Amino acid sequence: MSSFFYLLPLCKQMLFMKILNSKQIKEWDQLTIKHQNISSWDLMERAVLKLTENIVNDIPSKELPIIIFCGKGNNGGDGLGVARELKKLGYKTLIYIMKSENYSEDNLKNQQLLSSNDLHFFNVNEELQLPENSVIIDAIFGIGINQPLHDDWNSVFNQIEESNPTQIISIDLPSGFIADSPMQKYFPCCKSNKTYTFQVPKLGLLFPENQIYTDEFILLDIGLEQNVSNEFETNYYFIQKNDVQKFLKKPSQFSHKGTFGHTLIIGGSLGKIGSIILSAKAALKTGSGLVTTYTPQCGLNILQTNLIESMSLTDDSEKQIEHFPEIKIYQGVAVGMGMGQHPTTEANFINWIKNQQQPLVIDADALNCLANQKDCFTLIPQDSVLTPHPKELQRLIGEWENDFEKLEKVKKLAVFHQLTFIIKGFYTAVITSEGKIYFNSTGNWGMATAGSGDTLSGIIASLIGQGYHSSEASILGVYLHGLAGDLAVNKIHPHSLIASNISDFISEAYFYLDSNF
Repeated sequence: MSSFFYLLPLCKQMLFMKILNSKQIKEWDQLTIKHQNISSWDLMERAVLKLTENIVNDIPSKELPIIIFCGKGNNGGDGLGVARELKKLGYKTLIYIMKSENYSEDNLKNQQLLSSNDLHFFNVNEELQLPENSVIIDAIFGIGINQPLHDDWNSVFNQIEESNPTQIISIDLPSGFIADSPMQKYFPCCKSNKTYTFQVPKLGLLFPENQIYTDEFILLDIGLEQNVSNEFETNYYFIQKNDVQKFLKKPSQFSHKGTFGHTLIIGGSLGKIGSIILSAKAALKTGSGLVTTYTPQCGLNILQTNLIESMSLTDDSEKQIEHFPEIKIYQGVAVGMGMGQHPTTEANFINWIKNQQQPLVIDADALNCLANQKDCFTLIPQDSVLTPHPKELQRLIGEWENDFEKLEKVKKLAVFHQLTFIIKGFYTAVITSEGKIYFNSTGNWGMATAGSGDTLSGIIASLIGQGYHSSEASILGVYLHGLAGDLAVNKIHPHSLIASNISDFISEAYFYLDSNF
């Protein structure tokens, strides 16, 4: 171990927020009640107060009508409790509660605390009288749903949408949303602008295909007993600030550029040298002591002019890479950005990668070249990191029916070939060689811009060069990348965000991680 770094625990030893299934969450509720010696009503009131505290910030005026739709179970009980609290604060509330002969105990208790004049009972086929421009709170169904609602519920959800509400807020999950298995577009489901979900994310909320059901979700901590959460097994985790802070390496005052690693960035072709500048800049900003680029000759003057802190090596070819360099002297290596798929480039890249032993960060055209090979994953060195966007992933693994199947296919490949995959997107997923899946919590739509992926590859290669294991570098890298983007849009509108801005804010991201706020 060098004098610069302390001993880093392996990724499997890190503690991250677990993403649990509906059955586990229900059990967690019951264990919390037992361990904290409280009643289910006490826990519901905790949730109600936390919901109300947040929902009042979503309502611009007390003059707006608020319509709360409540079901027969405890999700409906939460909605009734919120209605009660909003009435105390002077908001105009209208409560619709589904007719049933089987209300939960805490739901009934909440009904009794409200005036009978406040409660309007409805059937699913009933025509509802909904004022326009209202705020609608959806508390009909929560995590208890494990199969599609009856088609009759489309009538209720269509009437909600057609009333032209200013916004729709769902409690825990949009009603009809199935958290733990694939949704289909024809399943009846309320579509909300915002979902307040309790304690941990629900897996289905993290998938791109399900974003039609809610624009965003916000986690509410209702004090479920943390000590018992360790009893639940899962392969799914959510990356947050405190998780990342625990395994950031700490520098020594005696460190020098050699102890921060030497990163090599391989790629570029005529007209695509910018991708190498972006990747190399990100590697430098992330903390590499040295960065060298390897490009065709057409990249030399551009790189030496635009990135004076890096060193440059060139191929014999003017327009594209035709020979690949020796990499043993480098601690972190990224390949593929802007490389193109010239036949000579592709053929020599495949011959080169077959002979590599050390982990690589493989992106862009390097992935596309691999996708053209039979049994391509057998060519890749163990512990390498693959960073495909959705189309590149599709070329590598084929079609998938839904996001659940996509993750399972990638997980099997990651474990069998001992690789780390980064599936880029809003909640970027890191799939490790241990079969663990980590969803990132940072980032924004402004980062969907040319070169953002090149920047991410440079960040991860830099972290590997600094001594992080591939899976650790990937988890930290996606978080740092997204965090820099989030800090950037505090000063740059998301529409105007460009990839180089992300690197410009890596420093601020490090400052944020150094803080306890």
